[in-house]
Amino acid sequence: MTLLNDLSHTLWRLIPANPILVRVVTTGGRRPRQALIRGVYLGLLIAATFWGGMSIAGQTSLAELAKSSTQVFVIVSVLQLALTCLIAPIFAAGAITQEKDNNTFSILLTTPLSNAQIVLGSLLSRLYFVWVLLLSGLPIFCISMIYGGVTTREVFESFALAAATGLVTGALAILVGMARVGTRRTIFSFVVGVAAYLLAVGLVGISPWGALREATPGVGGGVMSWLAPVHPFLALGVVTGRTPAPDPGEVAHYGWPASWLLAEPALGYVVITVLLSAVFIVMSLVFVRRGQSEGEATLLNRISGLVARRDVGERRRKPRRVWSNPIAWREAATKASAGGRSASRWVFVAIGAVAALTALAAIRGRWWGLSPAAAGPTLTALLWIEFGVILLVVTSTAASALTREKESQTMELLLATRLTSDYICAGMLQGLVRFVVPMLAVPAVTVLLFTLNDLVSPAAMRLGTPLESVLTVPALMVSVTALAAIIGLQFSLTSRRTIQAVMWSSVIVMAAAGLTWACGFAIRDAGPNVDAVLWPLLPFPSIQASVHPASMFPAHLGPPQAHELTSARWIRAVFAIVAAVLYSGLTWVLYRNMVKNFDMTVRRQSA
Repeated sequence: MTLLNDLSHTLWRLIPANPILVRVVTTGGRRPRQALIRGVYLGLLIAATFWGGMSIAGQTSLAELAKSSTQVFVIVSVLQLALTCLIAPIFAAGAITQEKDNNTFSILLTTPLSNAQIVLGSLLSRLYFVWVLLLSGLPIFCISMIYGGVTTREVFESFALAAATGLVTGALAILVGMARVGTRRTIFSFVVGVAAYLLAVGLVGISPWGALREATPGVGGGVMSWLAPVHPFLALGVVTGRTPAPDPGEVAHYGWPASWLLAEPALGYVVITVLLSAVFIVMSLVFVRRGQSEGEATLLNRISGLVARRDVGERRRKPRRVWSNPIAWREAATKASAGGRSASRWVFVAIGAVAALTALAAIRGRWWGLSPAAAGPTLTALLWIEFGVILLVVTSTAASALTREKESQTMELLLATRLTSDYICAGMLQGLVRFVVPMLAVPAVTVLLFTLNDLVSPAAMRLGTPLESVLTVPALMVSVTALAAIIGLQFSLTSRRTIQAVMWSSVIVMAAAGLTWACGFAIRDAGPNVDAVLWPLLPFPSIQASVHPASMFPAHLGPPQAHELTSARWIRAVFAIVAAVLYSGLTWVLYRNMVKNFDMTVRRQSA
């Protein structure tokens, strides 16, 4: 009986009565910011429900109502999972970095709290807000069940996928935060890593390489991927019926556990993520009180010191050339920036180059059933993915540019110099844009490769990529990227914490991109000339209009005539330049407003 009492007391202190969890939940749950976050989250889900529910209006038969209700469920569940993949890493990444940047992590280690209490308290206190967001959206999902077509199991499976995704990203963020000594770049590298995994595995999953032979086509002709048990969106496709899973008997020859994972990919994803999260938590326990972060000698340090030969003379560092604006140089080319001299950019460049060459070779060689007619949609999808990652990277990096100065208490040193607020803001904006220049070069070079193919290939092998897109696509991307950077800097200036600035700026930029994307599809039937004027003003539709102008013509009207296509291309090219100028002007307005309020905002926060 004593053993059971001790065990129950330990478990009670480990999770329900964990001091870190209790402190964060009781204090953070009362803040108006949390209520505002829930309001924005529910507002997005409600907007998606109404947008998808427009197809229900006017339906009379029960079969059509059930079909429309299923479409609403698919839209809302995909949005919920996308928001979870965006919010969960941001919430969790600041769990340990916030303590270390505030110099309170060492104080935390002096308390009687055990390693397990510190790790689980930090993890669950962040996941609490994510899971509460998911729970608050449950009534919205119940609306899609009114007209049939959606079962209770599908709703709870979609929630399980989102909750498991939040758990594994949170556990990984805790591990990264505990293991890394330099915590300023944790959010940048972690968010980029999660986005790269989702995009890379997702692309392989929807490609012919990732299709499962035993799977049958679902709604829209989609086929389940053998990567569905390790990817949330591929598993969600199985839950929603877009890519049905095969019967257990059809995959029994793969043996256990592969046969079970392929027959139940959604449940398999939940099990894999929970087990992986447990492994991450156990690994985090090892790094909690690691002496290396405090400069103490460890066994690994002693061994590496004996093996490696070190110079005992005077240590010199190779001189580096500083730009005319040292703030811009610091943000773009040094390890002191939020992104640092991270290898993530060059990994993105390498993956983008391989994807571009593979797509071009596949279309020219007619691999996997592709043909030159698929060049426009393929290039559009590739540029959309790359541009989305770039926006996420530059926004999160900009949002932590000034908050890290406040958290590390170096803002006072920066203000003590002769640098003016105009000089500081201009340097940070310039440095952030130059920081992502290698990433922006990937879509620019991709468009150039497709265009050069048309110039050197015979008529039968031309892909139809407009020549003017070589100029319009980079101009639009650079101007929109600069706008995203200044939005991130605005939130970095007005926010006291990195986690808050990154979350709000990322949500606003992604929500604005998604809203304009939806507006582009809503006006698609207005006519090619109207689309040629309005689409360049919208970031993602502008890319589609630039590299695939035939998509501006409604499919039911048939292929466009040569003179119609030429007219639409010229209109689109002119308004693409106009859009780039407008985005640059909006960036300038936000920049001047930031400079105007810089000193007052910083002094008010320092008071």
